[in-house]
Amino acid sequence: MGFWNREGTSPSGTLFSWDEFARVSRKGALLALLKEKGQLYSPEDLELMLNRYAKKQENIPKEYGDSLMQYARIQIVDGYLRMMTDELTPIHAAVQLPSSWQAFTADARRAASKGTPGDRLRSLKYLIAAYSVYIKDEPVHPVGMPFPGGFSVEQYDGEYYCPVRAVWNDIDDAFCKYCPAIQSRERDLLLSKAERDIVTKKEKLNNY
Repeated sequence: MGFWNREGTSPSGTLFSWDEFARVSRKGALLALLKEKGQLYSPEDLELMLNRYAKKQENIPKEYGDSLMQYARIQIVDGYLRMMTDELTPIHAAVQLPSSWQAFTADARRAASKGTPGDRLRSLKYLIAAYSVYIKDEPVHPVGMPFPGGFSVEQYDGEYYCPVRAVWNDIDDAFCKYCPAIQSRERDLLLSKAERDIVTKKEKLNNY
C-alpha cells in the first residue's frame, strides 16, 4: 500500500506536533491531517503496538486474552487501514468538530510528550482513536470488544453501548470521556437481545 513508511523510523521521539491538530475545525481537514501523519508509520509500528498490548495480557486467562487480541487487532490494524483509505463526501467533510476536540488534542499532546521511547506509538494510538471518534462517530473499542463479567461493546437500535463507560470515564489515559458510546443500561446487561427487542418495542408503542 502506497501510504506505508518503508524507510524505517527511530523508535523514540515524536514525529509531529499535536498543535497542528488543535487548529483543525472540520472533519475533512482532520481526516487529511490524520492521513498525512499516519504515513509516518510503518507496518512494524502496528505490530509493535499489538505486541505491547499482548504483553499486558500475560496474566489473564488465555481464552479471554485471545479474544482481547482479536479485537485489539481490529482496533489498531483495521482502524489504521480505514483511516488511511477513507474518503468523505463534501457534506460530511464540512461537518464542524465538537468542542471536545480541543481537550482531546491537549491530552494527545501530553501523552506524546513524556520524553520516552513510547511517545511515537502513543501518538499513533491517538491518531487511530481520533479517526474512530471524530470522523466515524464510533467507539474507540470496536463492537464486540469483551470486558470482565462477560459483557462487551455493542450497537443496539442505533446506539453504541459500553459496559465500562461510566467506570472508566475519569481515567486520565482512557478515551472514555470522548467516546460516543453510552453506559450499558441494566437491561443490556441482564436481558438477551430478543428480550430487549420486546421491551424496546413496547416502549416505542407506548411513546407513539
